Amino acid sequence: MGESSSKSIYGDAAARRRRTLDAAAALLDEGGYSALTIRSIAKRSGTSVGLIYQYFTDKQDIFTSLLNESQIESRSFVATLPRDRGVAALLAAVIPESTKQWGRVGRFTATWRDIEGDDRTERESVRQVRRTAREYNTELHRALTQAAASEGRVLRDEPSMLPFVLSALQGVSDTIVHNWATDLDHAELTRFVADSLTRAITRDDEPGTQT
Repeated sequence: MGESSSKSIYGDAAARRRRTLDAAAALLDEGGYSALTIRSIAKRSGTSVGLIYQYFTDKQDIFTSLLNESQIESRSFVATLPRDRGVAALLAAVIPESTKQWGRVGRFTATWRDIEGDDRTERESVRQVRRTAREYNTELHRALTQAAASEGRVLRDEPSMLPFVLSALQGVSDTIVHNWATDLDHAELTRFVADSLTRAITRDDEPGTQT
């Protein structure tokens, strides 16, 4: 057991990288972005500073790897959701996943931007984050469009529609993660937000309407 365990953690590159990211996620949860240092990540993951630098440039690279991973997971999740139950049901399914990803890494994005400033803008890892964010947005828009069509409705054809949905998902996720609404059941909040968003972003389909 000791030999195989040691090999899985220290002898396998993918396992070492995964262990580093998991340690970083735990430190984020405990102390936010400022708690991330290469030394603290090495200590939490049970590895060395030098070994971490073999896989990541710095702590910003580790954070963007987590953020990128989060957006890929969210896109894949949305892609698997059924479309035939309507928009409200789809949004009600998206909210728990959004909350999970927001609690793990998304809520620290603003702090990361403030601390790193312009130094982050030209990094390849940041460009990748932008790409996966666009891919998630595209997948969510496709899912909402198809869910609306399944109940004879269309999405409002306005530039603000998708940013509005994304902002609402972020807001409800933050409320749940931080338990801002202490007297409100999270399932009831999810249902209300999903129903309210559906009314705001859809309208009845009409003959000849372009979707």
